[in-house]
Amino acid sequence: MSKKNKFIFTTIWILFSRSYDAYCTFQLTPDLSKESNPLVSWLGMTWTPLLITISLLTIYVIYVYARSVFYPTNLIPTEKGYSFSNIIAFVYLGYKDEWTALFYKSPKNLQRFNRYMGYFMPPCLVFAGIVSTLMWLLINYSSFYKNYHSVSLIYTFLIGGCVLIIYQWNRLLYQKYLREEV
Repeated sequence: MSKKNKFIFTTIWILFSRSYDAYCTFQLTPDLSKESNPLVSWLGMTWTPLLITISLLTIYVIYVYARSVFYPTNLIPTEKGYSFSNIIAFVYLGYKDEWTALFYKSPKNLQRFNRYMGYFMPPCLVFAGIVSTLMWLLINYSSFYKNYHSVSLIYTFLIGGCVLIIYQWNRLLYQKYLREEV
């Protein structure tokens, strides 16, 4: 599949799945009293700020995704001797460190941050779209799922899936780094 087609299909899926999630949420809880999104449950957002925030974040992800697809950047180091942990940190930060630095450091360069987000956020949003779409289809069209549905189940899938996506992406970059190192 061409880069252009992959970008178009991915963008359409992200837009569709985010819209479908908002539509189904509105159908279930027009006052957001049953919404578990932290923007609502923790920050107390109402529909207007919630939709503006989600729209702006979605536009940002599509923009950085377009940059990563049509103007790719090599985020891996050219120096030898990096471990997998070092690669994870370098890809994000732009310098050698341990992977745990991701939890308390941020890139000094906004462009690097945007590139990083452009590579890993779209697959995570695609995955989140699959999870939320399946969740809503099961809630709306099955009787058995309602007994199992819970916030912790959905967030476990979302967080676990995104961690796995990010791990796999970093593993692929590390393998590329090792091939280029030889």
